[in-house]
Amino acid sequence: LKPWRQADEYTKLAAASTPLYWMAKKKGWELKAFTLILNKKLSDRIDKGDATALQYIRDQLTRLIPESVDAGAEFLYGIEKAPATLTDETSRRRWHLHGLIIGPAGFSATGKSPLRMALQAIKGEADSDLMFQAPGEQIERDPRQSAIRWSFYAVKNGLSVQINPALARAYDLPPGKQTFISAMLKREAKRWYSASLAGLTVPTIMASAPEGLYETTGSVRSKVDDDL
Repeated sequence: LKPWRQADEYTKLAAASTPLYWMAKKKGWELKAFTLILNKKLSDRIDKGDATALQYIRDQLTRLIPESVDAGAEFLYGIEKAPATLTDETSRRRWHLHGLIIGPAGFSATGKSPLRMALQAIKGEADSDLMFQAPGEQIERDPRQSAIRWSFYAVKNGLSVQINPALARAYDLPPGKQTFISAMLKREAKRWYSASLAGLTVPTIMASAPEGLYETTGSVRSKVDDDL
């Protein structure tokens, strides 16, 4: 593995899933994989090469998620569009986000929940245009490993083109960076990634974490669990 500064955005996205998993576990929060299909206006802007649409999405999520979930909510995502060769005539074929997010129990509830109402500004018109699922839930896999796999799945198109540039003709890629990691999570991802390269264990990495990051609000710092 390359040092953090030299690592590509896909590696960094996957690296961020590990501290995100531990944040949720230690806080007693939920970790959810999500898919958010963008509304037609935003999707069309990206199709036309408007990079400001990507910045608008980042800005909206950075503001709306802490407001509607919790100030400590962290998230990551990749943005993609299904290849034309893999879709049929009935598909809307819009740009969409695949990502991971943590929050207090029930934050991803169906109906008119604060989060779902907040994201109306960017999501598509159908209720199913925003979906949540616990990583590994349906196939009973380890949620930590499932979160890492989901992070790679979120950027499968970009990864495919990176491995084989000739596939660029088959895949639509966004006009700018394909991934996003919320600020605090990105700093933690860098810390975990560098510590792992140095051979440090999970308990050691956790022990030097920023104060309160792996605790619920108002809780007292606890020792690292035995299952580490």
